[in-house]
Amino acid sequence: MALLQISDLSFSYPDSQVSLFENFSLQFQENWTVIAGSNGCGKSTLLNLIAGNLAPDGGKIIFNGKILYCPQETQEIPENLYTSFWSGENDVRKFFSLLHITEEMLERYETLSGGEKKRIQIACALAEKPALLLLDEPTNHLDKATVKLILDALKAFDGMGIIVSHDRYFSDSLCSKTVYLLNEAKSFADGRNCIVAEVYSGGLTQALELKKANASKSRAEWNRLNSKASGEKQRSQKLAEEIDRKKSSLSKKGISAKDHDAKLKIDKLRVSGADRSTAEQKARAESQMERTLQSRDAVKKALKRKEGFSVTGTDFFKTFAIKEKNITVGSDGSGAAYTLHVPALEIKADSKIAVTGQNGAGKTLFISYVISAIKESETKAEIMYLPQEISDEEKLEIFAKFRELTKDEKGEVLSTLYRLGSEPENLQGDINAVSPGELRKLMISMAILKPLSLLVLDEPTNHMDITSVLALEDALAEISCPLIVISHDDAFLSKITNQHLQVIREGCKGKVQTTFFSH
Repeated sequence: MALLQISDLSFSYPDSQVSLFENFSLQFQENWTVIAGSNGCGKSTLLNLIAGNLAPDGGKIIFNGKILYCPQETQEIPENLYTSFWSGENDVRKFFSLLHITEEMLERYETLSGGEKKRIQIACALAEKPALLLLDEPTNHLDKATVKLILDALKAFDGMGIIVSHDRYFSDSLCSKTVYLLNEAKSFADGRNCIVAEVYSGGLTQALELKKANASKSRAEWNRLNSKASGEKQRSQKLAEEIDRKKSSLSKKGISAKDHDAKLKIDKLRVSGADRSTAEQKARAESQMERTLQSRDAVKKALKRKEGFSVTGTDFFKTFAIKEKNITVGSDGSGAAYTLHVPALEIKADSKIAVTGQNGAGKTLFISYVISAIKESETKAEIMYLPQEISDEEKLEIFAKFRELTKDEKGEVLSTLYRLGSEPENLQGDINAVSPGELRKLMISMAILKPLSLLVLDEPTNHMDITSVLALEDALAEISCPLIVISHDDAFLSKITNQHLQVIREGCKGKVQTTFFSH
């Protein structure tokens, strides 16, 4: 049985003042494991340490076999692409077949979509027959059909695999174990400022449920023991007061030297040992309190982070009718135009609309039409649109607007960011170092400063870690304004939406239709 053993691993980046990993130990066995956790918790770093792309400061990583690492990026053509594609071995060729890779795709690699490049990258990796395959966010930006192809190919792999992912459907379908990385100091009272791992059986959904239950259980147990210790402390204090009262009552001070009867009575009470009995009870109470405190301090008390935010709806947006229309856009590269049919639709005050479909079907085209139709109407609507991609110019504009906010407004924005799983200090340094996920959360946090008539999000969970996805999910489930969301994440959509529109493409024609979620 294949085994990957990490023992007493230590690692820190040269420009960091603290260790990322410190005496970190973990074991991976055969089959697939998903690594999850917040941004900055070392998921990709751990993969690179296992792959040998980074050298640890201390400790050992032991694995007897070939390791292959697939990064998120797919710009570079895999070195073994052509030799593997034309291989005479069936167990090599099968992966290209499973991932629907054709000779024509090889000839135009530079113009392929991100999903097509990812399929080729994974097929070439599987063709190398590694004993251990490492995949970093393999499903980012991919539609459901492409994810299904990749999933089927990875299930046919008979080696050990580790993926970094926040895709619950993907990990649940593939992985038998979840490793959740977290900063101990930010997750537990009196924790160390380094990364630790929690290991769960099953995929990410089950792991998140267990993690939440364990955190709630640890807080309840800590509070129970703390309350018990407080009760024991109060008992000890009452016994101490009783001892003081007895000492006072047994004092001969103030008694006349000639009052022999009173002095004799006190001497008899002292001999009886009643005061010693109370002192023994006090000692037992204090001893029990110390044991309870030790038990309490042995419990890893999970910290509870404030989550969620509110979006206030305006009175301007009641119901808006979207007129039926055929939208035609320019050439798709083969000389033909593409026409998308949009039926007549109503967006109501309580509408929470999911928009799904394969990449290139016209989902963004559809919501662009909806937004323009509302803006061109006489409806006084406040619309916030979060696009899928944000240019460098737009990024500078976003930060300029953030700097122009009042002190109170900045405070609200940073509070919302924190509730979305971010650390406010991430915005204090170089804006070029701000991740795409942090930028998207900043845009959402700024947008909800004012009442909204409609919130439109295009792939909002792309670039976000699972902590942020869950926080956003919980918040959007409670918003009071209409919502339109494009996403490939069924788990996310099923939590926050009540209506499903699917965009279907057939050649040069497409259509938007109402449908039900299919998991």
